[in-house]
Amino acid sequence: MVFESLVSDLLNKFIGDYVENLDKSQLKIGIWGGNVVLENLRVKENALSELDVPFKVKAGQVGKLTLKIPWKNLYSEPVVATLDGLYLLVVPGATESGLYSTPYNAIKYDAAKEEKYNQEAKQKELQRIEDALLTAARREKPKDEKKDTFAEKMATQVIKNLQVKITSIHIRYEDDVSDPQRPLSMGVTLSELSLQTTDANWKACILNEAAKIIYKLGRLECLCAYWNVDSSMFYRGSWDEIVGKLKGGISTKDQELKEYQYIFKPIFASAKMCINPNTEVEFKSPKADLYLEVQNIAFEMTKPQYLTMIDLLESIDCMVKNGPYRKYRPDVAVHTNAKHWWKYAFNSIFEVHIRRFNQMWSWSHIREHRRTLKAYKQAFKDKLTQGKMKEETEKKIQDLEKVLDVFNITLARQQVQMEVIRSGQKLAKKAAGRSRGAVASSAASSERKMARRKSRRTPKSLTA
Repeated sequence: MVFESLVSDLLNKFIGDYVENLDKSQLKIGIWGGNVVLENLRVKENALSELDVPFKVKAGQVGKLTLKIPWKNLYSEPVVATLDGLYLLVVPGATESGLYSTPYNAIKYDAAKEEKYNQEAKQKELQRIEDALLTAARREKPKDEKKDTFAEKMATQVIKNLQVKITSIHIRYEDDVSDPQRPLSMGVTLSELSLQTTDANWKACILNEAAKIIYKLGRLECLCAYWNVDSSMFYRGSWDEIVGKLKGGISTKDQELKEYQYIFKPIFASAKMCINPNTEVEFKSPKADLYLEVQNIAFEMTKPQYLTMIDLLESIDCMVKNGPYRKYRPDVAVHTNAKHWWKYAFNSIFEVHIRRFNQMWSWSHIREHRRTLKAYKQAFKDKLTQGKMKEETEKKIQDLEKVLDVFNITLARQQVQMEVIRSGQKLAKKAAGRSRGAVASSAASSERKMARRKSRRTPKSLTA
């Protein structure tokens, strides 16, 4: 079914990029069977790369993710999504386990790991650009007024009876780099968050296809945030030890952990929401009407917490500024190795700011860059026009994308797509996948704009 393949693609897109041991073939089989159960998934170290922050995941686990989709009874049974356990320990990108908590050896550069991290971030950025181009091209296409399709009706019915339950969330950040004398830890914990469909009297039920108003009842239990000064560090332990401590560090309704220095005390709340999907046609009621009831909100901050917050912000700023120079940074103390640190200062300025810009405008570099671009454009053209892409072509594209930056890759792809369309060649259906569709839509949109501009510039006497 179309909806089954849609769910499979969505799960692969939103989960596959963040966890390591996801078996995509089992995921597809589970969806076709009606139930998906994923347990003990490890979160990738670069899961936060899209946020462009100087942090990484030291240890992370998705406890149990369950998705129940009753394909045979979508109109009489609810779709249930359950997440039981999400545990994340985030540390500065400079911190490595096994190193002492001192400013001069808290940073360790791994060239292979850094290269892999940068390439994965580059591919995610390219995918984001292609998705944006595809979305923009779709908006420019004229929309025909027609009734909802079968898939749209089914999706609406699923949303009507969707039930969500999230339990046991603990996200923690540790930092002993900003101030080694006062290591800090901050985190957010959540005991339970649930959302279920009800009737007009706020009693759980199953809405049928004829229901015009969707009623949702939400419940939030024990959401809190802490900021510990002079805290113990979890990241020095093994992966299993870290996850075990995160699991045991969640406050509940019956047990409020006393070792935390809370900035937000545990919050309990309930919400009632009325959703009208037809408000764009009727104009009689709002799209959504929300009633939120919160029992207590307590915010506390001590002077040590405030001072460590300022130190953390300054440290993050230094991490961002130090990013381009990490590969040259020595792993020795300053006061006994002045020569190494003077060499570090010289190499940082010379290699990053002087040699790179001088090389950028040298004729040899320009010639080599042009050769690389031409080779990439030819390989990408083969990818778009070949029915079945050869392995050597795919490998060549990957190698060239390691050298080129995001701007040049995107520009070269759009130029190739335009050349293929203008030459009248047919695009391979499976050669470039979704990225090909995004660039093709963008190119077609550009062609339409150029045609409209030419028609406006043409004198009426020539068109008569």
